[in-house]
This record gives sequence, C-alpha cells and structure tokens, in this order.
Amino acid sequence: MTDWQRLEQIIRWTGLSTNAFAFSIGLKRSQNLYQIKRHRNRISKDLADRIVRRYPVFDRSWLLTGDGPSPDLSALPLPPRPDTASGRIPFYPLDALRLASDPSLLATAQPDGHLSIPGIDDCDLAALCTGDHMAPDIPSGAIVALRRVDPQGPVLPGEIYLLVTSEYARMGYIRPDRKVASGLWLDPPSGSDQPPLGLRRDRIRHLYLVQGIVIRKVL
Repeated sequence: MTDWQRLEQIIRWTGLSTNAFAFSIGLKRSQNLYQIKRHRNRISKDLADRIVRRYPVFDRSWLLTGDGPSPDLSALPLPPRPDTASGRIPFYPLDALRLASDPSLLATAQPDGHLSIPGIDDCDLAALCTGDHMAPDIPSGAIVALRRVDPQGPVLPGEIYLLVTSEYARMGYIRPDRKVASGLWLDPPSGSDQPPLGLRRDRIRHLYLVQGIVIRKVL
C-alpha cells in the first residue's frame, strides 16, 4: 500500500474533501497532500503527527511505513466533527445521494462556497436534492443540509434521513421497527405510492440526518 493509499483511507473515513481534511489537521494548504498523491512526497513525521493528534484512532507507525494490518474503518467510531462554530456549512453543487454514497467523490470534491443558515450550524455538508424522489416534501433542486450520525445510535421518528448501504442510497423518513430490535423502516414522502422499505441497521454504511432544507425560487 502506497503512502497516498493509506492517506486516502483516512480522508474517506473522515468524509471530508482533501482540502477540508488538510484544514482539519492544521495545514494552511492541501498542496502537500496532492504531492503525496502524485508520488512526489512521502508522509512526513510532521504530517503523521498532525493526523494522529487530530485522529488518534490511527497508528503513527502504520501511517509512516505501512507496517501492520490496515485499520478496519467500518469498526472505527465516527470521526471528530469539524468545527462548525462559525455556522458555515460547505456546499457541494452535486446530488446528495451520489455524494454521500461515493467516498472517493466526497474526498476529492471541492465545496462551491459555504452556507450560513440561521438555526442550522451543526452540519457536515450541504448538497442538492435532484429528481422528484422526495417530492413534494423536498422539491427537486432544493439544498439539503446534512449531519452525519451513528447508524447504531438512536433515530428521530418523523425526521428525514439519507442512508447509504452497499446496494443503494436513499432518502426518507426513518422509524424503528417495533418487531425487529435492529430493524428500521424507511418511509417515502407524503402522497407517494411507494411502499415503506425495511432494513437492518447493520446494513447501513453511512447515515445522515437532514437538518435543514433550502428551497430556491426564481422570481
């Protein structure tokens, strides 16, 4: 495994873009990371120290040399949340389902600015809801502000979530399955003729709570 492959694993786990990841570990620029991607630089001791200081679940020796087994990212806890004290949410002009289900896209995509939404400042990203799969509750072209949550944690019945499994990515209203301890139901939007979808929590790879919806109108 190359230096970049190890670094890319960590970036994908965080769910950040390369630029946002660089900022999260205290780098002013992401150029050094791209140099590693182009095999022009190696992971330095300073870079390894920065990563381990911010994300202590990773081993410094593994980062520097690749020695030892690769970390099982699915078994790791959720990464520390980015500092959202400023209330600025990175906005990606991409389909939210596609962005959330493709770790490589999420790791490399660049935000097209940041949103400041009063009352909504605890989000990881904002993206577009394209198509009519959530209409009329979320019209096509609306921006959804997403907060990543633990798939094994409690859910808020009646709230809209975006979930990603190994087979699909969907949005809908989540509620616990009263008959199956680890089961959930994903309900479609109001007025839809689609039936509810049942699934087990252990099938969910990523889960995002829709914290806010911004509907854009052209006047």
